[in-house]
Amino acid sequence: MFYESVFVLSGQLSEKAAKDKFEEYTKFIEKSGAKILKTEFWGLRELAYKIKKNSRGYYYMINSDCDSSLLNSFHTKVKLDENFLRFLNIKIKKVDETESPLIE
Repeated sequence: MFYESVFVLSGQLSEKAAKDKFEEYTKFIEKSGAKILKTEFWGLRELAYKIKKNSRGYYYMINSDCDSSLLNSFHTKVKLDENFLRFLNIKIKKVDETESPLIE
């Protein structure tokens, strides 16, 4: 199954710390047996409303080929990390090879 996952990390992190945190989680996904097909960094953006006292967040996107049990274990891990503000996973039919218009 193909999944698209979007993450919002705390804007209080430095850009390097947010990138390191994102890479840590991509490695976790790969070690769990998933194949990462595409990643994108959408930049530091203003949030529509404050989340955990953050008004800005770093947006990242991953397209992966994995099963739903991996996503469940990933959700558990992410919920324990206070630097993850929001995440969304959706099932997709195919991975779009073109860059997203959100890339800065």
